[in-house]
Amino acid sequence: MSIDITWGRGDGAASVSTVAELDGALDTISHAHSAQLPYCVTLVAPGGGEFPVMLDICIGHPERSFVYHVAADGSSAWGYQPDLEPGPTFTFDYAGTPTDAWPERTRVTNATARQAARQFLTRGGQRPDAVAWETVE
Repeated sequence: MSIDITWGRGDGAASVSTVAELDGALDTISHAHSAQLPYCVTLVAPGGGEFPVMLDICIGHPERSFVYHVAADGSSAWGYQPDLEPGPTFTFDYAGTPTDAWPERTRVTNATARQAARQFLTRGGQRPDAVAWETVE
């Protein structure tokens, strides 16, 4: 399966079909923008229903990330690591708009966010099990 990746406001887009390509794209985004705000990177799986199946992760913060999933039925959830305390407040680039990350949403390490992205790719857009989930009502 191939997924599309976007970040920034027209800053970039890529399609990847392997974990190595995904890791390479995320590394490139992280290194290219290391002097800027961290980026929200959106991964979109093909063939969603009424809603695009997607996963958002944060790339570029030195300590933390976030993970947000939207399923084909429109249900959504925030990922978190149960053993991790809320992270620091920080600002990230969300489609070109500076946006504050809430500490309770940054209960994810960078390594775990990457693992969730890999699972999203290899499992056809299914909600990854690298993190626990808090469903958005």
